[in-house]
Amino acid sequence: MKRIGILISAIAALIIVFILFKKNINQTHSFDPNAFRLGSPDKINKILLSPNNPKLSYIILYKEKDKWFVKNDKLTEPADTHSIRELLYWVLKKAQVKSPVSDAEKEPVTREIALNGVKAVFYDGSSEISAFYAGNPTPNQEATYMYHPDMERPCIVEISGFKGYLTPYFTLDFDAWRSPVILDVPSEQIQKVDISWPEDPQKSFSISRENNSAVLRDVNGKIVAAANSTRLLSFMERFQNISREYGETAGINRKSALRDSIIQNGHFFGISITDVNGKRQGLRMYRMKTGPETYAPDRRDGSVPNFETDTYWVQIEGKKELWVIQGAIMNSRMKTLSDVAPVK
Repeated sequence: MKRIGILISAIAALIIVFILFKKNINQTHSFDPNAFRLGSPDKINKILLSPNNPKLSYIILYKEKDKWFVKNDKLTEPADTHSIRELLYWVLKKAQVKSPVSDAEKEPVTREIALNGVKAVFYDGSSEISAFYAGNPTPNQEATYMYHPDMERPCIVEISGFKGYLTPYFTLDFDAWRSPVILDVPSEQIQKVDISWPEDPQKSFSISRENNSAVLRDVNGKIVAAANSTRLLSFMERFQNISREYGETAGINRKSALRDSIIQNGHFFGISITDVNGKRQGLRMYRMKTGPETYAPDRRDGSVPNFETDTYWVQIEGKKELWVIQGAIMNSRMKTLSDVAPVK
């Protein structure tokens, strides 16, 4: 009987220890699985991304008259709406806490977030809706370390069904947030399109809306009477939206001498759009030399052409940067006078 009593006492003690241990675990590691989600992303009209690293600049994304813009301490540009929607309606609608970090991870992960994390603050007008810190990927790169001020320690955050980390969605790279659209005019507001071929000016032309029809003029301003107005109006609509390759500016912009030499050599093709209010937008295209990693197809004799045939440098009028643009985007717009008014 005495042994039975001792056994019962030991079991009871183990149960008490287990209950206390479990209670302590729950207190230390308690978490809200939806702590990093946004309940009403539609209400967000401003996002502040600020670095803990003083060497990096902040990013502000803000909505004005239904259009998003990105700004830092130097620049303000139209923002990439697609990237912002991905952040608000995918990342922050589906992000969930997989688990808090372990005791062993707590100190190094907290230190890393403190040094290199990005603080993300979301606003509805002037009211702060949510704020947290986004950190680096987990070692398996299938989740992300994040910290919420209301939680005792950083957490491992994931999106169910998605094997990847979320750090890039909180980037402080200004160019990554810029809109890839480099020419944007609603088709009904296009008043005039000027196409220039500096290397062969006789190919240049302009199309303008006059008296409810489209008028084609050659490089000297002479009206081309044989042009079909309906066909010209259809061609003008192609210029309402033109996009460059997505992402940051090309590395050539970090080599200003090389970039400037390309620009100084002159562009081979140009577009200028004037809207009904007289505002002008334009771009210039430059040939891209082939290199060791060229994509230009070899000639029949096996030689490599001097310039790429499917990609070009493009410069927005009034800007210094060069971007990359695909020929597939531009081929239907790179027309000559004889293309839009074929000689019969």
